[in-house]
Amino acid sequence: MSYIPEEVIQDIRQKTDIVDVINQYVQLTKKGNNFTASCPFHEDRNPSFSVHPGKQIYKCFSCGRGGNVYGFLQEIEGIGFVQAVQKAAEFSNVALDERYLTDKNAEHKKENQTLYDIHKKVNDFYHYYLLNTTNGEDALNYLTNRDMTNDTMTTFQLGLAPLNSEVLLQYLSQENFSHEDLLASGIFYESSQGKLIDRFRGRIIFPLRNSKGEVVAFSGRVYDENLVSQANAKYLNSPETEIFHKTNLVYNLDIARPRIRQLNQVLVCEGYMDVIGLHQAGYQHAVATMGTSLTEAHIKQLGKLANEIIFVFDGDDAGQKATARAFDISSKYKQLFKSIQIPNRLDPDEWIKQKGAASFQTLINQADSRFEFYRMYLKQEYDVSDDQQLAAYIERLIELIAEIASPIEQQLRIQDIVEQYHLNESILYEQLARARQTSSSSTTQEVIPVNYEHEPVMDEEWGAPPPEDLSEIDFSHVEVESVITPTVHKVRSIRAFQSEKHLLACLMYYQESWDYIAQTNQAIIMFHETAQAVYFELQEYYYQGNKMPLTGIVDKIQDTEINHFLTTLIWESDPLGYSDEIINDCLRVINEEFILLEIKELKQKSEQYRKEQKFTENNEVINRIMSLNRQLKKR
Repeated sequence: MSYIPEEVIQDIRQKTDIVDVINQYVQLTKKGNNFTASCPFHEDRNPSFSVHPGKQIYKCFSCGRGGNVYGFLQEIEGIGFVQAVQKAAEFSNVALDERYLTDKNAEHKKENQTLYDIHKKVNDFYHYYLLNTTNGEDALNYLTNRDMTNDTMTTFQLGLAPLNSEVLLQYLSQENFSHEDLLASGIFYESSQGKLIDRFRGRIIFPLRNSKGEVVAFSGRVYDENLVSQANAKYLNSPETEIFHKTNLVYNLDIARPRIRQLNQVLVCEGYMDVIGLHQAGYQHAVATMGTSLTEAHIKQLGKLANEIIFVFDGDDAGQKATARAFDISSKYKQLFKSIQIPNRLDPDEWIKQKGAASFQTLINQADSRFEFYRMYLKQEYDVSDDQQLAAYIERLIELIAEIASPIEQQLRIQDIVEQYHLNESILYEQLARARQTSSSSTTQEVIPVNYEHEPVMDEEWGAPPPEDLSEIDFSHVEVESVITPTVHKVRSIRAFQSEKHLLACLMYYQESWDYIAQTNQAIIMFHETAQAVYFELQEYYYQGNKMPLTGIVDKIQDTEINHFLTTLIWESDPLGYSDEIINDCLRVINEEFILLEIKELKQKSEQYRKEQKFTENNEVINRIMSLNRQLKKR
């Protein structure tokens, strides 16, 4: 792992204007002292994304995402921290010493840089050959006749491999690529005479890019259907190489990533043409697997970007089998998996051409759950007019119902079966109980950490950026138990929460606060769990020797909720000075809230004892309440 000194990280951050950086990705509008825009990380109709130029942070007051320039670049580009520092350095024209960039990934890439360079050169050549030569006209007409626009071809960098390999080899001869390097790229194979032959010659080329947008392989398609045979398959992919592993690669993920994050949804297709057709029709969150079945590696990549994963496979038998396999492999994950059933056995591209782009949204809205898909899919395997086969079919359905997490949905599914087949409900519930035991002992669900909250808070107080001075917000009319902050943190006491924020802000900005706590030997116990977790993180960061202010901590925190809390804290904080009284007042209020909570619980217990006529126990509780009230009056 590479190590960049903290002072270098801070220096680059101070020299990089977050407004200039974010303006490269979204259109910012000046509003007061800040800048606003529609959030690039979710579908945001009412601009709730704000950038604070003074504090050099951003914050979305709908989905809760926030951070500094490094956090933004990591999120928007899907890159790691070191790469974000590199990119920020590029934006601000700061020279970053190469010794800070020699992590294992960088070394590995350096070893394989020749392969990346070869693929880039070959991709440029293929693309030019399709669009700008007379030899590319037939292939270009083929794509145009399939309603593909030039803009789309450019977006996806489609190309054409010449029939004669020498044309490409002559172009590459200007570079210093060796025979062995070209062979290792997988683009060429060696003839019996030792000559290099372009394995894709005569095919339309689909470049395959990794998640960073680098071309790592190619897929070639025969565009003359008369030439398709067993010896000449319609599609031909690059063999696996040092930079290409097909079970891990998701086609078009680099282009689709921003829209996937915005919609919190991804469409998983069978082929490249489906993805390109959907993209051109406005569905720019479509991806495809590499001509292979969906793998766990694919699911983990997609699950980090979206909670809703929709399979969009062809409506034919092969497509249905692929959907069944996809549901099987995804059953252990907690994301919401659905499938689109395209009528008349059509593929997505055919459906859009026949029914129009808007009609495809209807199919998305009506996508089937795992259970709904299997209810129709399994029915093909049974003759439901036969009682024994019907019983076997229903038993399979109940096994699927047992795997549904929601008890309410389980009940709805059971009722569907009861109404459809006029069965005894209690018998089905007995069968469900047995199936649950089997299911719970044999399966566990895996949670994939997703990069942003999928249930954005739309509370009236927090649905839009707050006023410049947050003290203007009147919380007096709000039910304490109902308040939720933008960090999706449940607030049980507004007084305690405000005091916790003041205390944490002092700890973030003032060395004196740490000195005072050390001198008085006070234990810091917060009323809210998230505030306590933030304190522990600040404490660790401070004692690691980091300099004040401790705002750089947001670079280090991986936990989404804590990161949101810290970003909101930095956004709201307006340090006006330090005094010991501020610390004492904050701790006093927090302690009072613990006492009030205990009084509330004791009153409930007293009411219960009174109803049960347990007078001795009730008197003890009342005495304790009186003692606690006396403590409050002394404060």
